[in-house]
Amino acid sequence: MDRNTLTALVLMALLLVTFNVFFQPEPTPPATTAATADSTKTATPQPVAALATLDSTATAIFPQTNATEQTLNMENDVMKVELTSKGGRIKKVELKKYKTHDGKPLILVDGSSNVQNYTFAIGAKNIETQQFNFATQQINANSVSFKLQADSTSYFEQTYTLPQGDSYVLDYVVNMVGMDKKIANGAPIKLSLANEILSQEKEITTERQNSGIYFKPKDDSPDYLFSTSDASEAAETPTQWVSFKQDFFNNTLIAKTGAFNTANFALQYPTDANNHRTIATNKADLAFNYEAKNNFSFPMQYYLGPNHYQTLRKMNNEMQALLPLGWGIFGWVNKFIIIPIFNLLSKFISNYGIIILLLTLIIKLVLWPLTYKSYLSFAKMNVLKPELEALRQKHGNDAQALQVEQMKLYNQAGVSPFGGCLPQLLQFPILVAMYRFFPASIELRQQSFLWAKDLSTYDSIWDLPFRIPLYGDHVSLFCLLSAASTYLYSRLNNQMTPSTSPEMAMQMKMMQYLMPIMLVFIFNSFSAGLTYYVLVSNLISFAQQWAIKKYFIDEQKIHAEIASNKAKPAKKSAFQQRMEEAMEEQRRRQQQKK
Repeated sequence: MDRNTLTALVLMALLLVTFNVFFQPEPTPPATTAATADSTKTATPQPVAALATLDSTATAIFPQTNATEQTLNMENDVMKVELTSKGGRIKKVELKKYKTHDGKPLILVDGSSNVQNYTFAIGAKNIETQQFNFATQQINANSVSFKLQADSTSYFEQTYTLPQGDSYVLDYVVNMVGMDKKIANGAPIKLSLANEILSQEKEITTERQNSGIYFKPKDDSPDYLFSTSDASEAAETPTQWVSFKQDFFNNTLIAKTGAFNTANFALQYPTDANNHRTIATNKADLAFNYEAKNNFSFPMQYYLGPNHYQTLRKMNNEMQALLPLGWGIFGWVNKFIIIPIFNLLSKFISNYGIIILLLTLIIKLVLWPLTYKSYLSFAKMNVLKPELEALRQKHGNDAQALQVEQMKLYNQAGVSPFGGCLPQLLQFPILVAMYRFFPASIELRQQSFLWAKDLSTYDSIWDLPFRIPLYGDHVSLFCLLSAASTYLYSRLNNQMTPSTSPEMAMQMKMMQYLMPIMLVFIFNSFSAGLTYYVLVSNLISFAQQWAIKKYFIDEQKIHAEIASNKAKPAKKSAFQQRMEEAMEEQRRRQQQKK
């Protein structure tokens, strides 16, 4: 392993540490930001007040139809929806195909924690729909209407329709009929949303890191509000949808044809340190303008379901941005390479441990030319080892002269010192893409393999009675095995490749131990699918290295090729020429200072 290869490995390690420490709590940055966290531009949503007793003015406008709360239920193949006449809102949503980490029903929306309140002015009076018991009507098995009757021809209505089959979309329409003489044209209709995000997974710390509020400006890319403490933000342009996102699921309200004119968002975290049920409380204050006509409608949709890439992509509104697949080239690798291969394998194989194995094997085969080129470069450097050692003996402590002579030797032999470095750097986007893909893949959720009960989270073989800083309170076996395989792989590479100096040899030996230690601390609480992938990748690399050395690399031919290159006039590239001149100039300056 030469200096450039070592540099590449160090850069990889530093990038992984940087991602984990600084960027892991947040999702992939969108292409364009359409909001600001500047406190001078932020309007913080206020907590929705407790249900108040209707005063005479409100009662006169919308006489109470039902004295008591009524609930209505709808159901399809994938979810159960419970609606309440109190405010005409969603009361409870259960996802039928999913369970919590401890096997309980997965409740995405739960009871009184879900707020859906409209506020609008009639004369000098502000009406809040959460105060009213709406008249209920079961239109059919899949559709429910909640109506506030002002008079025989005027009413405020909310209609919910749940498509049958495997749809996670709940159609939702607000109708205001005959209200044009009561509400001013262009008056804002304000909608306050609040949802207590409940913990569904084994590790609530990771859930809080991966949960937040996303929103989609109508004419821009999705943006988000993430924070480790209470925070708020205001959208600067009309908003198409707002999503209360958690680790693997989301509750999203979508404006179907128009947009919300204004949108303010807020995150509030539990003040009780022992609260292991609530991740956060998400709030949004939205508004659209009333058009004074006899029948005004504002059609919307709720998406209440999993963060599944293909499902969200079919929404055709960029909701797939909820998945933190990586920015730039890393996201492209996931979207156009990893996910299609993963989905193809999933059609034929049900065991996700086998799927990860085959996915890793396919990637390794695709990268085979780069891998072969890297090992070939190592082999050439190894052939030059005696001559490099002779140069070190000749120049002693004169590092500048040694570098100049080494570059001349590489040029004469037709060997690139970057040959082993660049192929490894080209493979780095795959590693980062996998680093993003596995923790975000709901397909791995609660899928077992070997001793791992859930590939979407860590595979604990020993729960510690205490927490170690930066490590956690458990021991992940896949993490330990991946670290051990990384150590063995680094050791084998160090034995195969020559070092250019004793200092470099010492650095290589340090990296041999440092990389596995870093991996243990970084990956201990990560998805078992990811650490299993690292282990499998290392094992396949062992096999590739053995096969290349045994069947593809002939050191005698390499000797002959290098000897032939040395006999030819050396052709220097412009880059090599400039580098040698710079080294020579630096060497002269060093000698003048002595």
